[in-house]
Amino acid sequence: MTDDEVKPYIGKPVRVTLADGRVVAGTLHLDDSHGHGHSHYAVVSDPVKEGGEPVVEVLHGAGPINVIEDASDDPAAVE
Repeated sequence: MTDDEVKPYIGKPVRVTLADGRVVAGTLHLDDSHGHGHSHYAVVSDPVKEGGEPVVEVLHGAGPINVIEDASDDPAAVE
């Protein structure tokens, strides 16, 4: 995928299928402050156990994303 295809989903709950076949769900965040040619994205999900830290999957650019879809109907994807 390209950054232009991913950017409309920033700040929204998403379900992402990665190039390696994994599926992650959570709120999509953008961090383009690194200045080395691509944006970094993070999919942030609720903690696995109560009182734990949120789960964060950092993506180096849009390239690792095969499919991104709205997951606003999935309570597990809402941060």
